[in-house]
Amino acid sequence: MKVKKASVLCSAALAMSAALLTVGCGGTTRKTILSSDSLKVVAITQTTLDINVSKYKHYTTYALYLEGDKLSDAAFAGLLQDAAATGEQIVHTDAIVVADDAVLLASRTRDGSACWATHLSAQGGKARLEKIITSTTDCSPRPASPGWSALYDEASNLVLVRTHPFAVYPITGYWQVLWIEGDVVALYDDERAKERLVVKLVRISADETLAEQYLPMNTYAQPDLLHAAPEARRQWLFDNFSVSLGTPASIQLRPDNTLKTITPEVWAEYQEMDRQNKEADARASAEGQARLEALYREVREAEATNNHPASRIK
Repeated sequence: MKVKKASVLCSAALAMSAALLTVGCGGTTRKTILSSDSLKVVAITQTTLDINVSKYKHYTTYALYLEGDKLSDAAFAGLLQDAAATGEQIVHTDAIVVADDAVLLASRTRDGSACWATHLSAQGGKARLEKIITSTTDCSPRPASPGWSALYDEASNLVLVRTHPFAVYPITGYWQVLWIEGDVVALYDDERAKERLVVKLVRISADETLAEQYLPMNTYAQPDLLHAAPEARRQWLFDNFSVSLGTPASIQLRPDNTLKTITPEVWAEYQEMDRQNKEADARASAEGQARLEALYREVREAEATNNHPASRIK
């Protein structure tokens, strides 16, 4: 009933006026997030009503203007100097203002086959584009601590980006950012091969590990941090660990920690699931390799037949 009612109201609003379209059932809004002498960045948000759930959905992309003219896909590809962008339609999905004339930009091809995170700036009518990462998966900046963003490159290494003043710091490994203070970042990850959870402190400017705390995976449950907000990650860190940035730096599990634990039975179930998944992956890989070898064999046999003298007799 709610879905039907929402649909009727939407149709009525659309019929009433275009003004209601932008604030009622859907429409497009434009907001300038940066405007300098040379560079202008406009956020374009499309709003639609999903009648299946009776909720509005918002999708924002960004338009770039250089000296008043919209930066074309071809011009952007030229600045990017990446063959994967040549002749493609480019969608700019994220833009974070990092200076009066610069943004941290995430862009991708229309089909999503390639993406880039870049630093775009412009002065005196000339645009400058610096590539930070190139990937075939995801280049969107993810929230970290205030004033920071987290990116992950094609090899799943963490790349920390400070917005003011702008700077880029690569950190080896796929780590989740918990907290940043000065030149030190607290990070979390699980090392399945060693069956342990890891929380560590790293010097950002040097990618240098300062202190580590290991937790056995057969005792502690993995925390659900992947989609947690930066403040929730910070709270999790200090609820469970004592952190010191002195010399030497240290991180220790608090005696009053609230980490969830698991039983030996649950750990055994996890191990069995992991074993089954590995076997399934191995079977899929072997089947794929067998199909590929069969294809190569067919091609070689076809070539041998075509090159045989008898095959050329008409």
